[in-house]
Amino acid sequence: METVKKFDIFQYDSKDFNFIVQQNHQDANDSKFDRILKEKYEEGMKNNIFRYKLNISESKILDGQYRFFAQLNVERGSNRRAPEDIQSMNTPFDPSRFNFTKISDKEIYFDICVGDGNNVVAANVSPVEYGHCLFLPERLKCLPQQATKFSIIKVIELFLLSKSPYLRAAYNSLCAYASVNHLHWHLYYLNIPMLLEKYPLECLSEPLYLLENYPAKGFCIKQSSFLDNDYLSFASAVYLFVKYLQEQLIPHNVYITRAKKSRESISYDDIRVYIWARKPNFGIKNTLGFLPAVNEFSGHLSIKTKEAYESLTEDMVAQCMEDVTNDFFLKLKKNLEDKNNIFDGS
Repeated sequence: METVKKFDIFQYDSKDFNFIVQQNHQDANDSKFDRILKEKYEEGMKNNIFRYKLNISESKILDGQYRFFAQLNVERGSNRRAPEDIQSMNTPFDPSRFNFTKISDKEIYFDICVGDGNNVVAANVSPVEYGHCLFLPERLKCLPQQATKFSIIKVIELFLLSKSPYLRAAYNSLCAYASVNHLHWHLYYLNIPMLLEKYPLECLSEPLYLLENYPAKGFCIKQSSFLDNDYLSFASAVYLFVKYLQEQLIPHNVYITRAKKSRESISYDDIRVYIWARKPNFGIKNTLGFLPAVNEFSGHLSIKTKEAYESLTEDMVAQCMEDVTNDFFLKLKKNLEDKNNIFDGS
């Protein structure tokens, strides 16, 4: 019988979770998870496993009330792998196309708990920011890019392993700028406070909140109090909302961030999962200029050309976000108000 290659194993349990993290975080206070993630990223850069050296040549906060953070990342536009041509939310996994069973072993940072290469954290070889990596849940099952309950639980667990307020997790569905139709989540560090870490939300019905007075109109599931470390009910609520969008064939983007439950908070004592229902994007995406995907909705703009970077304004970004999200937000909000609670499930 052929021996399965064993990868470095990262073991953890609920005692390692950090439900509250400090505002003035220093690298010296990183968790074991943060340290290993950063070490593997740095090692990968030295060993040239990436398609380019991350080189954010310029960055700026756009003038205006939303403080959109723009970065010029020319190499990502020119050197990344060509995105897959995706035409439907129901596109099945295609083993003949690029997928994450085809990545080299040296791209895999570590395995989660087991060592069989099924649930792994791997390099994103076209990074958008420092430490950018992929969580590949149940990789060997060859699942399409449709978030499962297992994947949501696990990515939240990985998120909680960090002590950094700057770690972000992100997901693009099919027809919402997912580049590969193989289940994956993004993790990366963005070492700057972002507006959605403290943006006011309106409760629609617990645990669902509205992100309404913002150009990328969407929804948020958040939790501040984790009694008895109960993060599973939180993860289940996220899954049920995402599952509803998948069943309705509504493209969506998901962003997980630390936040503050009030402006007076001195620590990051809130965990927020922002979810945007949005206009579908069919076909191969344009890899130049500004694209309205998950990072951009969060206010983090990765710009591929100098011309686009120099001409970008808050009004341009806000109009693009609103065009993509507004109609779907209003329709979905009304549907949720009219129907029974979608969280009455498992």
